[in-house]
Amino acid sequence: MQSKVQAKRTADIRKHLLRQIEIGNFSRGAVLPSERELAEQLDASYMTVRKAIGQLVDECYLERIPRVGTFVSSRVSASKVLRQLGVVIPAWTAPENSDFIMYASEAAEQNGWLPKFYFARHWEDRTLTDAWQNSDALLCVPPQSVNRMPDDLLERFRSHEKPVVLVGVPAYHFGLDTVAGAVELELGMLLDRLAQAGHIRIALVEQYTLMNDQLELDTPTFYSVWKQRITENLGADAVSELEILVETPRFELPHRAIYEKLKAFGHKLPFSAIITRVPFLWGVTAALSDLGFRIPEDVSLVSNGDRQEVPFYRPKLSYLKVPLRDHAFKALELIQLRSQNPRLPVQYAMIQPVFIEGETLKTFKHSKNEKRVS
Repeated sequence: MQSKVQAKRTADIRKHLLRQIEIGNFSRGAVLPSERELAEQLDASYMTVRKAIGQLVDECYLERIPRVGTFVSSRVSASKVLRQLGVVIPAWTAPENSDFIMYASEAAEQNGWLPKFYFARHWEDRTLTDAWQNSDALLCVPPQSVNRMPDDLLERFRSHEKPVVLVGVPAYHFGLDTVAGAVELELGMLLDRLAQAGHIRIALVEQYTLMNDQLELDTPTFYSVWKQRITENLGADAVSELEILVETPRFELPHRAIYEKLKAFGHKLPFSAIITRVPFLWGVTAALSDLGFRIPEDVSLVSNGDRQEVPFYRPKLSYLKVPLRDHAFKALELIQLRSQNPRLPVQYAMIQPVFIEGETLKTFKHSKNEKRVS
């Protein structure tokens, strides 16, 4: 009777450990707690735990290295244990981050990966090292400008020992596989659409911190592209009148700073249209409403960004999106390619923007001698 009880207990512990491996709590290559620690945690005898682990070693789920420890086998078949996809997300709440988590989960499930999410405050956050070590591949939404990434982390990422794909920023010139949009194309589409509608003086809402982080990459930004177009068409002096740049206090959303900046214009606006990011939208619309301006009768509003709830805004928003879902699925495609051939050249997938016609953009005509932003 006792041997049957022990055999059942061994089977239960084997089943428990295998489940922890299958759901990603012990990923490929991860070291297990010592057998004595496991015995204490599971309230079992040392020999029972050792037998359960021995069975998993025999089944090639685990590997024992004398005087080192017991590890999850890095060679365990994907048909037995799903490959683990580490997904790094900036450690602050934002609806677009939540949306991306959903899309990454969907893409992982459809492609046979087990997603595990890590939230990082900055590049030196230990979470990033843990994510890389405990995953078979890494999908990373940068918590900071890529230019700030420490050299040791950058070298680890671009070694291609494991597939790593950065999402949402142009990082291919750092030697990293990248999925992102193209700022020049996106803002060009917005400005062209506004020009077609007859708008000449077009304001841009932007954060100093966001703008500066992007400038560190030495690549085009929404601000730099907008500034060039405004300067070409209206002259350099118009830029200072039309730029709405705000500094967001720490630990706050940008809405209040944007609201106050727009309220300072009073009841006379030097522009007929505003371009704003979707995350900034509430600060913009609240200020215009409190000033007594109607959208789009008095001022047109177009936005850029992608959130699942945007189609339900009223009035229906005119906006340009670079679909987050496309980012997630394309990133998984690059991960699959890199898994099959680590020696591939650096991969860059550009996600195409889509303009959604809404009800916040007014079309009107100008006299023939007026110059438009086009």
